[in-house]
Amino acid sequence: MRKKTAARLTIYAGREKGRLFLLFLCALTAGVIDIISPYLLGRAVDFYLSDGSVDFSGLAHLLLLLASMLALHTLTSAAVYALSVKTANRIVKRIRADAFEKLTDLPVSYYDSHSHGDVISRFINDADMLAEGLLQGITQLFLGIVTVAGALIFMLRIDGAVTLAVVLVSLLTFAVAASVTVFTGKYFKNQQRLTGSLTGYTQEYVAGAKTVKAFSMEEQVQGEFDEISEQLREAGQKAQFVSSLSNPTTRFVGNLAYISVGLVGGLISQLSAGGISSLILYAAQFERPFNNFTAVTTQILAAAAAARRIFELIDESPQPPDLAEEKLGQAKGEVEFKNVEFSYSKDRPLIKDLSIRVRPGERVAVVGPTGSGKTTLVNLLMRFYDTGAGQILIDGRDIFKCERDDLRRQFSMVLQDTWLFEGTVEENIAYGKPDAAHEEVVAAAKAAGAHGFIKRLEKGYETVISEEGENLSAGERQLLTIARAMLKDAPMLILDEATSNVDTLTESRISKAFLKMMKDKTCFVIAHRLSTIRESDLILIMNEGRVVEQGTHDELMSRNGFYEGLYNSQFTAV
Repeated sequence: MRKKTAARLTIYAGREKGRLFLLFLCALTAGVIDIISPYLLGRAVDFYLSDGSVDFSGLAHLLLLLASMLALHTLTSAAVYALSVKTANRIVKRIRADAFEKLTDLPVSYYDSHSHGDVISRFINDADMLAEGLLQGITQLFLGIVTVAGALIFMLRIDGAVTLAVVLVSLLTFAVAASVTVFTGKYFKNQQRLTGSLTGYTQEYVAGAKTVKAFSMEEQVQGEFDEISEQLREAGQKAQFVSSLSNPTTRFVGNLAYISVGLVGGLISQLSAGGISSLILYAAQFERPFNNFTAVTTQILAAAAAARRIFELIDESPQPPDLAEEKLGQAKGEVEFKNVEFSYSKDRPLIKDLSIRVRPGERVAVVGPTGSGKTTLVNLLMRFYDTGAGQILIDGRDIFKCERDDLRRQFSMVLQDTWLFEGTVEENIAYGKPDAAHEEVVAAAKAAGAHGFIKRLEKGYETVISEEGENLSAGERQLLTIARAMLKDAPMLILDEATSNVDTLTESRISKAFLKMMKDKTCFVIAHRLSTIRESDLILIMNEGRVVEQGTHDELMSRNGFYEGLYNSQFTAV
């Protein structure tokens, strides 16, 4: 485990001082009992059986004492395990919380550039692997320290020469295990990386299963899945195989300790049968943590790789802080782009010297070919991304100097990709205004044309929406997001293919609601349907990051320019 990762885990563990201290006391008790038992058994061999007769009374007393001690040993060992489980889970809970807190503070660019499945894998697979590694590490650490220290003390009391032989063999065992550990670290890291990739690919398929089936791509998808799965199998097999090599090796070396006890204790030190019996048991105890080192290390290495992946997320650069704390208050809705430039990557500029001005209450349609910068315009306006050059002004104030949260409160958004969470219909509509009264929610739903289908649901507004709204049709999900935007009633509105998932009849039913919602609001309509575009106060035609034409529908059609060609090619069929 890298020093930085180990140090960070130690800091998290330090918050559990009380439980760790109690765990140590339980481990100490279990270890002391474990260590005293061989000594008592050795005494039994020497003092009760050496003269050929058996003192049954003394033996019964000794066995009763041992039984009591073993019962206490069982209880304290169970306590060690229970405390280890609780401590490990509490540590991982804190790490997960810190990771999720960072997730909420990351810029939108992080989500655009990282596999969502891989991010989820860090929270679930990696966190579970870390918990298992911590559990084994904590348990073996405390029990191992007590066992090694106690066995060493008792062996020294019996015979120093034998103790030296056992220690030397144990150090050799540790050296072998440590060598394998260093070698296998890279394999476990690769295994966790591929686990994240497989999780991401599986999530991608589940989200797009209908599309895959519609294009009959099941065979290709299966092939790609099998390829990643095979890579994961090979990585896991290599990691487990290499780490398993140390197990038979260390046990072989460890068995030399028993031979050493017999040779040195019997031939050189000439110990009694009881003394040799005790030393063999102590040698086994002393060797046990070193022999277990391999199995435990396998889990700890996997946990270390998992911890590094989680800490990589925690170490991601957060969203840059607001440079100023200006508030827009209730914006009037005047928007101006002044010489704005932007690119997602330095070698591929997208927005170039963009300048537009939108008066309060105007309805602006933004159309253009794919990749022309339409949605990027919204990303910049909402400060999901910041401009590379130029300014964006709202009511004459630079949005770069305004609080992001305050800026975003000025907008309601309806996007093509609907997002609903697992909760009631009412909770989903009220997402942007959680303190809204039930009557307000119903009014927004009626305005959006959603009230009718909501009342037909089994529990109406209290119906629980399943994950991602799978128990609703695409059109119904879109209507709920429209109702959500209407309830928020922000001074500015962004519609990005807002009725793309509703049929023509439903669209005509909510068109009046849209007009009502747009009244006295500055509206940006991205690549919307024909009717909304035709009614816009201003149409911006974007191509290759520039506004190449602007005007009303009639003005643009009369110019016989780019818009007319785009209109005829994209909308005539409609």
